[in-house]
Amino acid sequence: MKKNILIFNWNNVLTEVIQKLKGLGHNVYTRDEDTKHWKKMDVIVVWNEMRNNGWSDFIEKVQKGGKKVILVQHGRYGTSRIHPPFNEKVLSDIVCVWGENDKKRFMDCGTTEEKIRVVSSPILKHLIPRREHEGINVVFSPEHWDEEVVENAIVAGQLRRIPKVKIITKCLSGEQQIGIYDNPIESKRTSPEHLKIVAEVLAIADVVVAISESTFELLAESLDIPVVIAEAWMPKSCGGDDRYLTYHRITTEASYKVKDYNKIPEAVQYCLKHPEFLREERKRVSIGDGGKDVVNSVDNIVNVILDMWYNVVWWSL
Repeated sequence: MKKNILIFNWNNVLTEVIQKLKGLGHNVYTRDEDTKHWKKMDVIVVWNEMRNNGWSDFIEKVQKGGKKVILVQHGRYGTSRIHPPFNEKVLSDIVCVWGENDKKRFMDCGTTEEKIRVVSSPILKHLIPRREHEGINVVFSPEHWDEEVVENAIVAGQLRRIPKVKIITKCLSGEQQIGIYDNPIESKRTSPEHLKIVAEVLAIADVVVAISESTFELLAESLDIPVVIAEAWMPKSCGGDDRYLTYHRITTEASYKVKDYNKIPEAVQYCLKHPEFLREERKRVSIGDGGKDVVNSVDNIVNVILDMWYNVVWWSL
């Protein structure tokens, strides 16, 4: 039976899921304006539940209207707001996470295991094998925030001290600051080309440098690319929310941590000379955070969506 499914697709994480559902004959709605038609939907799929931008209000409204909601992880550590200092309650009926690490994070915050599905990350299928290339490429991934991040400029300056390497800066649209970032390559999160551009940059990367271990860094680790994290972050609010001032970021053992700005070049050169350093840790985190050992992520998510609808129909009979 044809179903009406409302999907909020961020970072193009669910693009293939949408295509698969449409191929199966279902009606899939993805525009913001479709939100007002929620009453005709059979299942609603969201990518976050944040309280400070209206998502939680929307979820609570549709659930009161008898609709089921599925939360699908949209990025690494997409679960951060269930932790202190935010402590936001999980609202969705089912939560799809990439790996066992996020499953544990949800359970540690009180989410029952019955609500969680480990589905792997659909982004992993977009990656391409690493390619031979001339010279040495060090890829810098600036921190994304809603205000200026001075740490980005500091790290970019330190990278220029490394001799005989090419610095490539992987930016999001609007972040490429002339004179601050070297060789910027940008992509737009809402563009169908976003993940393709990300994959092409990583395919020629010898080392990735960043300020935090986010999704881009997880993808690098899954390709066995050494990651250097400059622990340079100075706490700042986000969107007017001062709770971010006390938020502690999640880190893993899969990256080379550098606390002293001046030692960033030294850390990069070490990883270039010893690419095997932290290799086993990268393998483990690719599985734990990314679900690399779980196959058919797209089919897994599609099945969760359709199973939710079937269960709703069964219990309503």
